[in-house]
Amino acid sequence: MQLSEMHKQNIGGYAQAFREALETPQYQEYLTERRNRTELYRQLLAKEALHNLTEIELGQVIGGLWASEIWSNKSYLVNKIIEDNGIPALQDAFDDLLWADRPLDKRYDSFTKKVKGLGPASVTEILAFVHPKKCGIWNDKARKALVILGLQDILPHIDRYQITGMQYLEFNQLLKLISDQLAGDGLPGLDLVGVDFFLYFVWESQTRPPIVERPEDYDFDHDEIVDKLVAIGQWMGFEAEKERTIAKGARLDVVWRARIANLGVVNYVFEVHRRGSIDSLILNLQRAKRNPSVQRLVVVANTKDLRKVEEEIATLSPEFVGSVAFMEAADTERAAGLVEGLSTIISDLELVRSEF
Repeated sequence: MQLSEMHKQNIGGYAQAFREALETPQYQEYLTERRNRTELYRQLLAKEALHNLTEIELGQVIGGLWASEIWSNKSYLVNKIIEDNGIPALQDAFDDLLWADRPLDKRYDSFTKKVKGLGPASVTEILAFVHPKKCGIWNDKARKALVILGLQDILPHIDRYQITGMQYLEFNQLLKLISDQLAGDGLPGLDLVGVDFFLYFVWESQTRPPIVERPEDYDFDHDEIVDKLVAIGQWMGFEAEKERTIAKGARLDVVWRARIANLGVVNYVFEVHRRGSIDSLILNLQRAKRNPSVQRLVVVANTKDLRKVEEEIATLSPEFVGSVAFMEAADTERAAGLVEGLSTIISDLELVRSEF
C-alpha cells in the first residue's frame, strides 16, 4: 500500500489550513478534549484496572464515546449493553481486545462477535484512545474524509459500516501513510488519533455551512427563544415547561425535567437573558441551585452578554461556577430548526397516525 502523487497533493492541500486551524481557540479546545479522553481511557482500561471496572466506570467508557453522542439517553444505552453482556464478560472481552498477545485483527473479530451493542465506530474509538499509535477510528466522518482526499482507490471497503479485523488493519496502515505524509507537510508527530483529527478537519471543511458574520450584540426575541427551548426539550423526551418556579424566589424561563424510575427527578434550567440586570439573573440562578434536583443552569444570550455574565459568575464559588453553562441564542434557533427538520422527516414516515 502506498500513496500516489495525487494522494500526496490532496493531503498537502489541506495540511496548511489544518496547521492554521490548530492555532484557533476552537481547535485548541478540541485538542484538549482529545488529550483528556486519551488519558481517561488509558486509566479506566489499563490492564491492571480492567477487572475492577465498575458499572459507573463502564458507563464513563461507553457514554463518553463520540459514537454514543447520538443517544440522548446514554444511561439506557449503557444499561442495555451491561444487561446483554454482563460486566464480567465485558471485562474479559476488553482485556482480550486491548491487551491479549495475539494479532489485532483476530482480537477485533473476536470482540465484535462476542459483544452485543458496540458497533465498529465504538470499538475502534476505544482501541484508538488506548493505543493511539497503532489504532485509528473507523467512523462515518473519517470514511467521508478519505473519499474527499481521493483515497477510496486504496481502500475498497471504504463505504462499509461493518468491517473485518483484516480490513481494520488495512485502514490503520493507510492512516500511518497519511501521518507520514503530514509529517513531510510540516505536521510531525501525529499519532492515529491525531490523523483522525486531521480527517475530521477535512470532513468539516467540506460540510461547514457558509459563515454568516453577526455582531456580538445581535438581538433576538426573548419569548421566541423560550418557546424554542421548550420545543427542543420536549422533542428530546424531557417534560419541558416555561416560566416555572423551581425553588423559593426562583422562577426560571425554561425547565427540562427527567424522571428516573422511582428515584425522583433531575432538572435542567434555562434563563434567557436580553437587556436585563445581570445581578438579578445570577441571583435567580443561585436560588434555583438550592433545589438539589437541579443538575445544570444554562444562560442563553447573545455573544456580548454571555461574556459579561460569564465574567461575573467567574468570581463566585467554584461549585456554582461549575454548575453553569452558556448557550448562544443563535445556536438555540439553529438547533430548533434542525429538530423541526428531523421531525418533518419522521412525520413523513407516518409511524404514528393522529386521530385528529
